[in-house]
Amino acid sequence: MSRRAPGFVLLVLSFPLLMLGISAWKEADREAEVRAGQLRETAAATDPAERDRWASYAEYTLWRLEDAEYNRDMMLAGAGAGLLGGIVVLVTGGRRRDAELVRAAAAETAGAGAPPPPAFTACAACQWKISVAATACPQCGHPNVPVTAPVPGVAAGVVAGAPPVPAGRAQRMFYAALITLGLGSAVVIHTVLFGRLSETELVHISPYWIFPVVFGYYGLVAQRMEARLQDTHLDTVSDQLLSVIKETGLVGQVFAFLVHAPFLLVKSRQPWVTALVGSLIWAMALILFFGLVWPSL
Repeated sequence: MSRRAPGFVLLVLSFPLLMLGISAWKEADREAEVRAGQLRETAAATDPAERDRWASYAEYTLWRLEDAEYNRDMMLAGAGAGLLGGIVVLVTGGRRRDAELVRAAAAETAGAGAPPPPAFTACAACQWKISVAATACPQCGHPNVPVTAPVPGVAAGVVAGAPPVPAGRAQRMFYAALITLGLGSAVVIHTVLFGRLSETELVHISPYWIFPVVFGYYGLVAQRMEARLQDTHLDTVSDQLLSVIKETGLVGQVFAFLVHAPFLLVKSRQPWVTALVGSLIWAMALILFFGLVWPSL
């Protein structure tokens, strides 16, 4: 699969959010007009009972207006984040692919133009032709330093099968900080602020702490999977994770598939791309759930 595929996935998922956000925008404008009319009727009413009735209508319309504005803001924000993330993935994926093609072409050109290493050399004492791998001259017995063939897989001082280079500590700390920030925010919201927030407000702010937790967790998992790619020779971190999941039991497989479903959709070797796209997919799913499904429950 192309390295740009995650970018196209984000762009496709962003389109329905954008359309729903525009619809919510129009609905919020309509509710604002209705409430403005109800407030005018409340101010113009001379009968106290009628004034109270129009005031109650305006209050009920205010609730609908706030819900429409929340849906508008969240869906447009999700669509904007998805579009931005898709563009970033497309641009970086294209540049990475171009760089790989340039390196491959340069290596092929260098390999084609390089002469094969000589199989024989002259003895330093008698000038007799001997094999470069010989330890001594068969003619005069003079010692020779053998030259071994280059080891396959050696490139820039790295031998194939050698332990992988540990993932950057700064990146791990960044992902861990995101998880800590998200979980810490959830604890504060559901303990210190729990009595001050309504159920609707708790639902509305939940994506703000869920997103950094998912981003950080996916980033750490993607880094661990990337470190194993050099040994397993798989193509992407999602392929590596799928291989690990298949080794677990049935219950573990079901749970892992549910937790890492967006992760498995991203075909990239870059941990940050997998973390970004996977967490954005979760964010879009939460926005759709809290904006469309939750109000009807």
